[in-house]
Amino acid sequence: MYNWALARSLGGAFVLRIEDTDQARSTDESLQIILKGLAWLGIDWDEGPEFDAGDRTNGGGDYGPYYQMQRLDRYQEAADKLLASGHAYRCYCTTERMAAVREEQKANKSSFLGYDGHCRDLTDEERAAKDAEGVPSNLRFRMPKDRVIKVNDLIRGDVEVNTTQLDDWVMVRPDGVPLYNFACVVDDVDMKITHVVRGEEHFLNGIKQYLVFEALGHECPDYAHIPLILNQKGGKLSKRDPGVKSTLEYRDLGYPPEAVFNYIALLGWGFSADRDVFTRDEMVEVFKIGNVGKAGAKFDVTKLHWMCGEYIRQWSVDECLTRCRQWLLAELPEDAWDKHKAWLRNFVACYQERVEVLSEFPDKIQWLLKDPELDDAAKKAIKKRKDSATWFRGFADLLETLPMAASFPADRGDADEAVRLPTKEDAPEPESSFATPAALERAAKQWAEEREIKFGHFVGPVRGALTGTNKGPGFFDVVFLLGKEACVRRLRKQADVLEQASE
Repeated sequence: MYNWALARSLGGAFVLRIEDTDQARSTDESLQIILKGLAWLGIDWDEGPEFDAGDRTNGGGDYGPYYQMQRLDRYQEAADKLLASGHAYRCYCTTERMAAVREEQKANKSSFLGYDGHCRDLTDEERAAKDAEGVPSNLRFRMPKDRVIKVNDLIRGDVEVNTTQLDDWVMVRPDGVPLYNFACVVDDVDMKITHVVRGEEHFLNGIKQYLVFEALGHECPDYAHIPLILNQKGGKLSKRDPGVKSTLEYRDLGYPPEAVFNYIALLGWGFSADRDVFTRDEMVEVFKIGNVGKAGAKFDVTKLHWMCGEYIRQWSVDECLTRCRQWLLAELPEDAWDKHKAWLRNFVACYQERVEVLSEFPDKIQWLLKDPELDDAAKKAIKKRKDSATWFRGFADLLETLPMAASFPADRGDADEAVRLPTKEDAPEPESSFATPAALERAAKQWAEEREIKFGHFVGPVRGALTGTNKGPGFFDVVFLLGKEACVRRLRKQADVLEQASE
């Protein structure tokens, strides 16, 4: 994300490169998470995969291919150059020997853990003998001894590192496949990369790469090593931490992509002192890589959900309805979108302020589709008022006299009999009509006043009988959405339950 923002803010090109040399981990599934996940978040690339090379109208790129496993010949060419110049050498150590070296270093509590240089100074004759025997070899980079490397990191500033901290690292495996620190340098040279933004765990890798650029005779890009994202305990965030998901899992759960983008952008960088919610374009306008903090930021699922809710509340009702369509239709008759869109619009309008991710809508609609089981809060509200059964029957009698619409069918087979409800904003509301919540409210309050019923006492038990809980939209929105037939049936059912229990 910060690479993207930096490229956009500087007017540069954002390059997406697939570093797939670890074939065990580079599956098509993981690739699709990258490509589709970035596209979902609105992080578009100017050069990279899935574009025709050189076709700028589609993004394209003149420096492909952008998959490292398609660039093996180029890595071999660069490796041969470093081998010939003495900056690299062949190492014939087995994995068993290297494991033994590491164990010995640990046992001796050595301050240096790494390759011991066993093959660094083999003679030409010794190397030739190994090659003649067919002994497999890695290609290692020959690190200079006791050299101080001074680099300017765009976030950390000037930093000095002594090469004694680093061992002679493997550039190319015996099968000819390069490792990260070597392959990315060759790619950066070929693709004319000027800036690289990555996690701070790669800082020492940057020192290694600086020396490879130098050995190949090229200038190193500007590096910016950003702080890690932390879990709630202050450790490095892991996919096993609560609330952490892949990008496409967030998509499939109905997290608004612009909210996820917005939240992640704040993990180490701030838009302004008084605003947390901003657009991608606003981020690009003010983004400076030097303003990224040096300290890690904690991933807070609660704040992510708050951010999602902020975005959902900004949408119009129609946009919210469109965005949650796939989740709603999983719970409704196939023709519900065409026949009952106005009713669905009213439902969404009632819950838009009450959800944080779009996948919450199916759970919210369940009480409308079938008679709910009463939760403890609803049971408590009903039992608290000794007149609940009388109120249920009286309110049911009132509703039967009102020209309210029928309920949305709970039985999926009755879709053709449903009545299309008017929208709350557009429906006419003459005094003789009870087609809207406001008109229904006037009739109900008048009914309660005539019977000297405190309306605040009345709402709790009736809501519980109708919805099965004490939470949800406004009381009259509940009655309006549920419709006459369902309201009357549920109220009389609960009245029967109460009366049977008292016998």
